[in-house]
Amino acid sequence: MEIKQISIFKEFKCIAKECPINCCSNIWKIPIDPDMYTKYLNEKGLWGLLLRCLTMKRRGIATFRNTFRGCPFWGADHLCSIQKKHGTSYMPVVCIQFPRQLYNLKFFCEETLFLACPEAARLFLASAAGNKPFEFTVTEGSISYEVNTTNDDREFLDYLLKARDELIMMLESGVSFDSMAILHYGQDSQNACLGKTPLPSPLDYESWEHYQMTCEKIDKWLFNGFYHPRLRTISPLLYQLCRKYIRKFGFQGRRNPCAAAKKLSVLQESLYAKMPDLEIISNRYYEYFLLTDFLDIYEDYSFSKHLLFGIAKTHLLRLFIALYAEDQEAIDPREIATVMAVYERRAQQIFSSIS
Repeated sequence: MEIKQISIFKEFKCIAKECPINCCSNIWKIPIDPDMYTKYLNEKGLWGLLLRCLTMKRRGIATFRNTFRGCPFWGADHLCSIQKKHGTSYMPVVCIQFPRQLYNLKFFCEETLFLACPEAARLFLASAAGNKPFEFTVTEGSISYEVNTTNDDREFLDYLLKARDELIMMLESGVSFDSMAILHYGQDSQNACLGKTPLPSPLDYESWEHYQMTCEKIDKWLFNGFYHPRLRTISPLLYQLCRKYIRKFGFQGRRNPCAAAKKLSVLQESLYAKMPDLEIISNRYYEYFLLTDFLDIYEDYSFSKHLLFGIAKTHLLRLFIALYAEDQEAIDPREIATVMAVYERRAQQIFSSIS
């Protein structure tokens, strides 16, 4: 199998107890793969009894029974007690792989890093700020993870690969991540998928217009699944940032959209002063989105929705960083990485509100 690894993939190393938002904490329920769950059920002795007591199965999905701190095997030293005592032989696959994203497209695999991990986010920011390209290194080898698609149209997949390269070329040439040229390309590609026109090239599009972010759009993205009062316990930092947005813009955005838009603009300008490379980071973030998410179109053919999702996702990241940095004189890259990671853990919820 041809395996394509993104340039920062091999640079990643878990920083364990030094991590500011450990993936074992009370962010997610930890899913357990079927083979490992069967192993837990058949394990003998006190160790087997403990494993069975601390796992549950609901709607066909096995997970650990989270405590108020998160995974029950997350120790007071912020390390995994399973790994410390037994190595990886009793760890679920997701625990071993995270934050690695392993995407099997039948014809080849792509291996990237999920930016929901602060160390992965830090590696992304270091490459983006240093103007290092995100490139795939191609090797051949055997893989153990399953196919992630039901599609087998190689011609369409090759088109998507070429289109992704061309979109990245546009970003590198100075086109902004929120250029309407990207959305116009997406709309025409969507029509082409309906059999109306041939599939176009992104390089045929240009526009001086930008997709406008308004409080009305932000509210739609945030309050249709992204924000939930339970964030207070499962993601305290993200909860605080959401509440701050609600206090500053929520009510005013509905009563006086123009005044809210001005306040939003002032907030963004204050972030520019603290992050002079904000536009560069934003474009590189959208580029990374293309490298990790664009091929999802291979499954659902939703060009417009995916491209707009990336734009909305990038705009909201900028908003959360701006809210975090508002009361600070400066913001450190590690702080940005932490905000990015907590945001990434929830960002997929925005997709359902994109239309």
